[in-house]
Amino acid sequence: MLLELHVAADSFVDEEPAKQAAVWYEEQKQLQANIQKALGPWEIDPPLTATGRGEAQRARLPSATGTVYVSPFRRTLETAAELKLGDWEVRVHPELYEVGGVYLEREGRREGPGECMSALEIEREVPNFDTSALQGARDRGWYQGTWESDAAARQRCARLVQWLRQLGAPGASGASAAWVVLVIHGHLIDLLLKALLGIQDDPAEDQENENVMQGRRVVFFTPNCATAHVGLRPDGSVAVYHIGQSAKL
Repeated sequence: MLLELHVAADSFVDEEPAKQAAVWYEEQKQLQANIQKALGPWEIDPPLTATGRGEAQRARLPSATGTVYVSPFRRTLETAAELKLGDWEVRVHPELYEVGGVYLEREGRREGPGECMSALEIEREVPNFDTSALQGARDRGWYQGTWESDAAARQRCARLVQWLRQLGAPGASGASAAWVVLVIHGHLIDLLLKALLGIQDDPAEDQENENVMQGRRVVFFTPNCATAHVGLRPDGSVAVYHIGQSAKL
């Protein structure tokens, strides 16, 4: 069975659409500095911006019906909530969080867990979303780990690829093609696409106490609320239809 995978990026910051295809990395550094100045202390799980809500509301899911899997971060939950879901089922997936996890920065060191929503809080915010996959106490933050290194994130993406291939395995659905939408984050999209395509980051380029995306040999940049469309074929091959498209899901 063919698994049709649409991967949508969240909208973290207000950003004019015309800038999204420009010098992405330098803009992101300046935007992050602006966020730090506006918010004060580091906020690892901020809400979706007004720009992000508008982008999500304009997005269109594929005409087929399938399942939306969403990161438990607040901004991705709010992105998914703004989509015109129709008959699509939405499930909160505990391993679709951004690279690094929910962490705090103290004296230049990253550690965790940082503060995040509990399963009960997510259910109150988006009652139609299935949170049954979230582990641990329902009244505690969904993330209880420490800061995640790039090496650990690559291992997580390898597990996610296995999970996606299981979704598309024969007998997993009665249809000839299964449709899945992932509402996730920019760095995770980069690593997940690499895992799907067999592209290996060089561990020697990892940095202590940092998550490194820019400067790698291969980098997949995804503008805010843009999508990638990837087909996972029964023979194990992968078809990439587009990456970084902002028009629709």
